[in-house]
Amino acid sequence: MKTKFFIGVALLVFLAAVMAGCGSEETTTSEEAAAQPIKLGLLPITDNLPFWVAEQKGYFTEEGVEVELVNFKSAVNRDSALTADQVDGVLGDIISVAQLNDAGTPVKIVSIGQGVTAKEGRFAILSSPQSNITDVEQLKGVGIGCSLKTIMEYIIDQTLTAKGFSEEDIKKVQIPQIPLRLEALLNGSLEAAILPDPLAALAEIKGAHVVLEDTDQNISQTVIYFREETLNENLAGVRAVMRAYARAVQDIQANPDAFTDLLIEKARMPEIVAQSDKHGMEIIFSAPELPTEEQVNRVLNWMKAKNLLKKDLACEDLIDKRVLNN
Repeated sequence: MKTKFFIGVALLVFLAAVMAGCGSEETTTSEEAAAQPIKLGLLPITDNLPFWVAEQKGYFTEEGVEVELVNFKSAVNRDSALTADQVDGVLGDIISVAQLNDAGTPVKIVSIGQGVTAKEGRFAILSSPQSNITDVEQLKGVGIGCSLKTIMEYIIDQTLTAKGFSEEDIKKVQIPQIPLRLEALLNGSLEAAILPDPLAALAEIKGAHVVLEDTDQNISQTVIYFREETLNENLAGVRAVMRAYARAVQDIQANPDAFTDLLIEKARMPEIVAQSDKHGMEIIFSAPELPTEEQVNRVLNWMKAKNLLKKDLACEDLIDKRVLNN
């Protein structure tokens, strides 16, 4: 705050020193500058619903920031665009954040997307409709369709080891494309697979058996992350984006069913999932908050054990507290 009177040079020097000692978490330049336009890279997944709601309701404009939502078909293309400075921020997972930083693209998490609570953003390990597997113990030695070195493999490892499985008990079948994995599960050529909602819900409706979900232990988080350059140069814009996001979350919390059409259009949620109650999918979002140190370190430790990182990254390398702490 500017004072009306200047008491003396010595006091000004003292105040300047104090402000410099506060670090980079808040700067006068960032706060006084007007919000600059923001480009967000989004995949067609339910986790991005608050961004679509904020756009639909005009919350970005009301918060004073111009936002362009850029659609991508794959996480690889999304993060490549982030690396090339074609978008400022995206929603992905902690593994992607660590991989980008490890490869030399500084990005920082500003909030959890889904996964503040265990019920948000369900992943499920399902068995084929033709299979007799209905109990977790029956998964020992059974090939589970997944994409390797991703959040899918991480969830398989975390959920099954928590049930007492050894590394040798866990078998994986590499099928990166989720639609192909779903098709293989349903036609019986794959005995088990991990799927995210809404495709896990679709598989349930079509007769697949839910053997294990990650809804009883909160191990998976999607996260919202931005280029470090954007955070340093346009902190006001990122803060405005997250204020709009938080308002959209409140609307979803108040009436999740009001946004079914938006999920069908933007997230490609099958209409049969929207119309059926014969599945375990729920639309749940929480107010923005940062992931805990334990949540981040759990992912980093898994990645290090898999030799997926060259750098010795720590939690503080992946998180920026400035956006929500204002």
